[in-house]
Amino acid sequence: MSVGLSEDDQLFSCSVWRPQGKSYLFFTQFKAELKGTKIEYANAFSETAVTGQRDVPLKPDEFTVGESTVTQRDGKFSAQLSKLTVIGRTRHEEL
Repeated sequence: MSVGLSEDDQLFSCSVWRPQGKSYLFFTQFKAELKGTKIEYANAFSETAVTGQRDVPLKPDEFTVGESTVTQRDGKFSAQLSKLTVIGRTRHEEL
């Protein structure tokens, strides 16, 4: 798992993944939730990148991105999740 903050402190990211890529373990469901902010971007991947290759995203109909959650779509999710990335906007208050 990794958590990051943009250089301007406006966005943060959270990624959860399997460093080895595919596994014999399968997820039957998943959910990520951001509290206190809205999701700006989210994506789920069936395979994580290995040298010289890119992450392989899940099909768009396998998961749903809501205002503050990312979750599997029942009956559509193929139970192959290797990585989940969510980006949200930080709270910012003017003085």
